[in-house]
Amino acid sequence: MENRLIKTKEIGNYRIKIYYDIDAMCPCTDWDMAACFLWEYGSITRLSDACNWKEVFGKYGDKNHSLADALHQLISNHVKWKDLLNYFKKGKLDGYCMRYDRSANMWYLEWRDNSRYAKNKDYQEILSVSPSDLSYDCTNDFVESLECNELVQILSDLGKDIFVKEWSTTGYSQGDYVKGVTFCTKERYAKMVSTDTTDWKTKIDVLIDGEAKCIGMWMWGDVKGFVLEKKVEYTKKYHDVEREDEEGFDWEEVDSCCGYFMEADELIKEVISEHQLKEAA
Repeated sequence: MENRLIKTKEIGNYRIKIYYDIDAMCPCTDWDMAACFLWEYGSITRLSDACNWKEVFGKYGDKNHSLADALHQLISNHVKWKDLLNYFKKGKLDGYCMRYDRSANMWYLEWRDNSRYAKNKDYQEILSVSPSDLSYDCTNDFVESLECNELVQILSDLGKDIFVKEWSTTGYSQGDYVKGVTFCTKERYAKMVSTDTTDWKTKIDVLIDGEAKCIGMWMWGDVKGFVLEKKVEYTKKYHDVEREDEEGFDWEEVDSCCGYFMEADELIKEVISEHQLKEAA
């Protein structure tokens, strides 16, 4: 355990030792969090087992999906096709536009001003569709090739009763970086936070930042625990009358707990406050 020791603080006849908690619970799977968090494994485009993928695909669903797949599903659930079509027609998504070719009687979704295609022409055709087909739900076709940040923008602008934003966390070693998406529906907010949903998107935005910090601490092994010890003095007496008594002390554990998602100094202050510890007079 001593190899996990972070910091020691003595106050009066007590000693507080702060350790890394290597068996900390995952906030996403073990807590009732306000928001849902999604992220992929670092090396493959598949959602992590520890993220809230069940909130998108159901507890009996298939977890072998990418982050983009999850965003596609959220768009299908929370964005009306008519609103999405008008969104593209009005050019609301940066770089994308819809062009109607009267002679061919076709609509074209195009990506313009992209350096990837500048060698040949100033636009790339994403798909073509007839006006009659637009009367059907073509959501999947329109969002299939979009990047995750573009999908997040669509959900943010058009999603009904849903808040979504990107989040990230950085560890201590080179390459320790995870980026994903977090979301919360109005219904979930009312269930997990408060039935007062006035300005709920602003409120959940603040809560998400705190929850993301906790996930980061769990992910990078930065969750902590403490051991509180009390100094117990003693006198060592010898049968040999020629040897003098020796004064000494031991540290005896009086309390301990783990699972703290906070910095070491914050935890020390909390232990001091909880046990009403004071410096010796």
